[in-house]
Amino acid sequence: MATRRPSSKNNGSIGQETVRALLARKPALRRAVEFLLARTEQNLSFQDLRIQPLIGGHCNLIREEPFFLPKERLGGSQDVAMVPLLRTVVDETLRAFAATSPHLLQYVGKTPISPYGSLALSVSRWGYVDWDYIRDLDWRIFLPPEIGHVSGFKSELERTLTRELRKFQLHAVLGGKDEQGVAQVQLRDQRTEEVHGFHFFLIAMKPGFVRGNIHHDGGYSPHFAYFPQGSFDEYLASSDLQWSDMIAQQREDYIAMFSQLSFNIFGESSGEDRLYKTRGWYLNKAFKWYATLARVRGLSSLEEDLMYQYENFRGSAEELSYLARYRYYGRMSPSPQHLDDVDRDLARALSIAYARGRDSEDSLVGKQVSLDGAEIILLERVPERFHAAGSKLFKRAGSSLPDEGKGFAGQLRFADNLAAPSSVQLDKHGQGQAALLPAEWSMVFCDAYVRRVAEKAREESRPIAEDEIRQALAVMLASLLCPGSQVSDGRADAIGSE
Repeated sequence: MATRRPSSKNNGSIGQETVRALLARKPALRRAVEFLLARTEQNLSFQDLRIQPLIGGHCNLIREEPFFLPKERLGGSQDVAMVPLLRTVVDETLRAFAATSPHLLQYVGKTPISPYGSLALSVSRWGYVDWDYIRDLDWRIFLPPEIGHVSGFKSELERTLTRELRKFQLHAVLGGKDEQGVAQVQLRDQRTEEVHGFHFFLIAMKPGFVRGNIHHDGGYSPHFAYFPQGSFDEYLASSDLQWSDMIAQQREDYIAMFSQLSFNIFGESSGEDRLYKTRGWYLNKAFKWYATLARVRGLSSLEEDLMYQYENFRGSAEELSYLARYRYYGRMSPSPQHLDDVDRDLARALSIAYARGRDSEDSLVGKQVSLDGAEIILLERVPERFHAAGSKLFKRAGSSLPDEGKGFAGQLRFADNLAAPSSVQLDKHGQGQAALLPAEWSMVFCDAYVRRVAEKAREESRPIAEDEIRQALAVMLASLLCPGSQVSDGRADAIGSE
C-alpha cells in the first residue's frame, strides 16, 4: 500500500472463459463472484471490486494492560488499572446524567475512550508508561453530541474520578490546575515530585466525526489508540472511511501538526503572534513532536535520533533552533515538492500498523526483502481459511508462478510496495519460499470484508450467504496467483466443499 501502483496490468487474466469453466456447475457461487466484481472480462485488480472495502474492522493496536497507576510512584493501596477506572468513571457520570435524560443509559459501557498525547505515545513506542517521559494523563472521552462542553459533564467526571481514586487511597493534589488555570485532578509522583494531571477531552460522536482532525475533532488514527473492543466499529462503518480517505486524513493531520510545531519553534514571540503560541511550550518538546511526526511516517531511525536528542540535549535555545531547522525541519517538511514522499511514508506506516494490529506476534511483519531491485515490506499472512480454500483451487487450476507454485503451498503473505502477486525466497528465519499479494488485498481477504459484502447484498435485495462469499473470494485468490489458467468444469466441484 505504500506506493499504491495499480496492479490491473500485472495480475493476469480472469477471463470470461476461465470464470465460466470454474463456476458453470455452481450458480450460487457464480452469482457471488459476479456480485463482487464490476467486470470479469478484464484483468483482475483491486479496482475491479464493486464494493470497495472500508479501512478495516477496527482492532486495538495497543492493549489496555500497560495503562496503570503504579503504587511505587503515586502511592495508594495497589497498582490501579486506568482503563477500567475510567470506564467506571464515565459510566457512573452517564448514569448520573441519565436521571434527567434517560436515553443516555443506552450509551453506558459503549462510549469509546482513548489515551492521548505523551501517555498514548509512551505505550505505543515502548509498550509501557514511562513516567519520566509523560507529563499529563490525557484521555479522549467520546460522548453523545447532546451532552456538550457546557453541560457540566466534565466537572462531574472529575468529581467521580476523585471519589474513585480515594477507594485506592490515591489522593488528588488539592487545588490542582493545568497551565491554563483550569481545575483538574492531579496526582503527585513521589519519586520526582512531578505532578501528573488528568486531562479529559470531550469528543462529540457526531455522524462522520471519525473523519475529523485527530487533535481537534477526535478523528480516527490507527497508530496509537485504545478503544473498548467494538465500541468504535459502527462509527468507522458509518463514515465509509476507505484507504484513500485515510491517507488524505493522515496527511492533513501531519501538515497541521508540522505547522503548529514550526510556529512554536520559529514563529514570532512578540505582539499579537504571542497569542497563538502554545502556552507552556518548552523548546526541548520540539524533539518529542518531531519524533511523533517521524513515527507517523514510519521513519524509525529518525525517530530514535530525535528521542535521543529529546532526552540528552543540553544546548542553548539558539543551538536547538539551529539543530531543529537544519537537521530535521527539511526532512519532516510537507511542502508541495515533498508531498509524494509524505504520502508514500504515511501509507507504508499505515500498512505495517494494520498488519501488526491483525497479528501482533508475527515477527516478519515490517521486515524488508529485496525483489527485482525494489525493497518489499512483508506484512501479515493471508488468513488460513482463505489460504486453505484458495490453495485447493490453486492445485486444481495449475500454477504459472515460479517453482510450480511452491510459495502458495507454503507461506502466503501480503506485502507493501508490491505492484503484482509475486514469489520471493525468504531467508532461513523466514521459512523459505513465500507467495506475496499486494497489501491492498489485505482489506479484501478478511472476515470484515465478507460481512460488508453480505450486508450490501441484503441492502440490494440480493442476499448471499457469507460462506458463498468466502468461496467466491477463494476463486479470486486462486486467480490472482495462477493468472490465465484454464479450469475444466470437472475441476469446479471442489469449490462447493470449501
